[in-house]
Amino acid sequence: MNDDIKRLQEEYYATLDLTPNTSRKAPQVQARAALMVAMAQHMTKTEVGKSFDRDHSTVVHHSGQHEANLFSWDGYEEKYMLAMRLCNVHLRYNSIEDKIKTIRIQIKRLEGLAENLKQELV
Repeated sequence: MNDDIKRLQEEYYATLDLTPNTSRKAPQVQARAALMVAMAQHMTKTEVGKSFDRDHSTVVHHSGQHEANLFSWDGYEEKYMLAMRLCNVHLRYNSIEDKIKTIRIQIKRLEGLAENLKQELV
């Protein structure tokens, strides 16, 4: 697990005064679900699942339940808002940097294609 994700999870659970575990008790499931959904906005569901030692399908499940949880699961919205704030601090910059890197690679590839086309015209 990368250091940014580890710090994010540590800060999140410390703020909630919870020790992360694999329990199915509501406070743990609620905290885990809220953080997974928030993280999935910056990472792939597979990466999120791995950071919790879970399969991506668990992240898919929590993402699918997210809207209902916001309205019907008491305490979930507050946990989700905390998770979003922390994700924006810990993950957003990396996500933007990755996108910039990908775009630069695409630009180089397209410049190469443009050069090849010019050569064909000559």
